[in-house]
Amino acid sequence: MTRFRDELQLIAAQAPEVDLAERAVRGARRWKAATFGSALASLVAAALTATVLITTPGGATMSGEIANVLPSSGVDPAAYAYYDFCGRQWDPRKNTKTFGKECAQWRLVTSTGGSFRMPEALSVYTEQTADNYMNTGGPLEISSDGKRVAYYSEKDQRFAVRDLADGRIWLTPQTVTRETMVKSGMVLVLSPDGRFLGLLGGSSSVVDMETGQVTEIPEGWHVRRIGNGGSPIVVSDDKDRLGLFDGGKVTPLGKSADQLSELSADGRTLAYLDGEEIKDHLVTRPVDTIVTLDVTTGKILSRAKFTDVPKDVRSPRIGGWQSPTEVVVSDMARDSYWRSKDRDKDSVPTLGEVTYAIDVNTGRIRKLAEYTYKAWAGDLTLPGF
Repeated sequence: MTRFRDELQLIAAQAPEVDLAERAVRGARRWKAATFGSALASLVAAALTATVLITTPGGATMSGEIANVLPSSGVDPAAYAYYDFCGRQWDPRKNTKTFGKECAQWRLVTSTGGSFRMPEALSVYTEQTADNYMNTGGPLEISSDGKRVAYYSEKDQRFAVRDLADGRIWLTPQTVTRETMVKSGMVLVLSPDGRFLGLLGGSSSVVDMETGQVTEIPEGWHVRRIGNGGSPIVVSDDKDRLGLFDGGKVTPLGKSADQLSELSADGRTLAYLDGEEIKDHLVTRPVDTIVTLDVTTGKILSRAKFTDVPKDVRSPRIGGWQSPTEVVVSDMARDSYWRSKDRDKDSVPTLGEVTYAIDVNTGRIRKLAEYTYKAWAGDLTLPGF
């Protein structure tokens, strides 16, 4: 099973018996393998505040105290968002319903270090039990420029996109009950400029959040990436075969890919990871190649094997563009508790993600930043992923 299909299946109401602790760390995403994959300390839940430490390769740090509700306007671009189950051990058999507190809400951290709670964004599902395991939390996505955030508004029973600077909030025309969210979940895809929102669950559609116009994606296809201005729209089927949606029709691109970057600034180029081999649902060879594709023609533009691969890069997921020739990927922080054989079972683990830039022409990988936090379970969202 590939990561994208795995993600869609993770949003089902029932889940097979699995390691719930590992699932909780990633929620529906993230494998999503990565769970996405991602990187990115200390949470003081008792005081309903938390400090998240972002460490860059050079050793510089940023931190922010989380106590205030997100202001109605005037918020700087988002650097990331996360939730941590109040820093407490998560057990669907015992204490899930106790997480309806301020410290269980999504928290947004800005590029300038500001930290705010987002009570309007559905976070942890409190209906979970050991026999009825579902997504650990409602989806939240950040546009690649960090200026807009998409989330599920339980109050409105709709998905919302909020502009952090001017405070405007747009709601989808479609209503979705909390019951539906709990039963079926939803995956969100945000265009780089934050104007167009793709919805995945049952059927798939793209909403122009500023006009309310809804574009339905043909049955059997799922929206994967949306360009600025709402075009192009890249879709895939249940076998990860890619297509270009335009004029109500899907034109197959003749390629298959699980991990897709955002579209480049000109809206033509898409990068994806390749080389992974899977047998009996297990990865027997990890991804080792980055490919770029012209989505308007279906032509492969470049293919490069990874070079200078950091030892911690194992299951990367791909996001936006760092530059015209570099794409950002992220992977789980390697001291995540289920991967640490030497960790004291009673000590609070370090969770998070690490980001890297991959040159699409040479395959060279360089580290960008590390995002970690102390918690037993949680999830983290980065812009453009």
